Amino acid sequence: MKKLYLAIALLLGLQVSAFAQTPDQVVAPCVTYPPTDRNPLGGCQPVSSTVPLPVTGAFTPGGTQDINVKNWDGSALGAPSNYGTSPGAVTVPGVNAFVTNTLNSGGFDSGVISATATPANSSHAAGTSIGGLFLVAIARTAGGSGIITNLNWKSTGASTGQLVLRIWQKNPVNTTCTDNVAFVGSDTDDAFLITSPFSITPAAPASTTGDANTYASVAGVTWDYKNVDTSPGQNVYVCPVTVSTDTADENKLVRVQLSGPQN
Repeated sequence: MKKLYLAIALLLGLQVSAFAQTPDQVVAPCVTYPPTDRNPLGGCQPVSSTVPLPVTGAFTPGGTQDINVKNWDGSALGAPSNYGTSPGAVTVPGVNAFVTNTLNSGGFDSGVISATATPANSSHAAGTSIGGLFLVAIARTAGGSGIITNLNWKSTGASTGQLVLRIWQKNPVNTTCTDNVAFVGSDTDDAFLITSPFSITPAAPASTTGDANTYASVAGVTWDYKNVDTSPGQNVYVCPVTVSTDTADENKLVRVQLSGPQN
């Protein structure tokens, strides 16, 4: 008889539970737990936006998972925006970035860089240097590089004698290039020539009114250089050697000028 009363009570409880939940009632999802020694009937843990899903150990979700990342390392991210143009813009989380360095995408220009010398007050025989070794600081920084595009030579003594010029990117310490001393080359130094030796012949300008100097120029060249001195500097090194006897440049200023883009 007692078992009959329990069965009737259980049936009435299920009916009451069924009538208590209307068809429109939304039941919050929950995670069910199997029976344990402490909880023989198991349980149901509700899960919602305010009650996270507790997970321990390895968790392998199935299907497509929607993940909304609003914070990285405790910092809120901004709205996603397009970044880049090639090969295609991509959407990245918004960040507050400030670039402090201004990049020079067009390169630098040396302008005209000069070096001068005053040759000895005596006749310079063929094969001797006029003014010795010229140090032209054309690189933008120590150990810098660039391209020489123009060279100018000026003789205030109005010399019209041909000169042979050599240009190195490293100080030619094994070469004899001293004013009014016979030139002696060095294969070791010539490994650092930026171009083959070349000739120039100074001449008077079309109008000599107010200008008794002579000039020579080489334009539109592309001579790459990079200062590779043991202690890096900004120089390239120019040595002019006369082809014939030169008396015009005795005790008269001579100038070499270089220009071109810098890296």
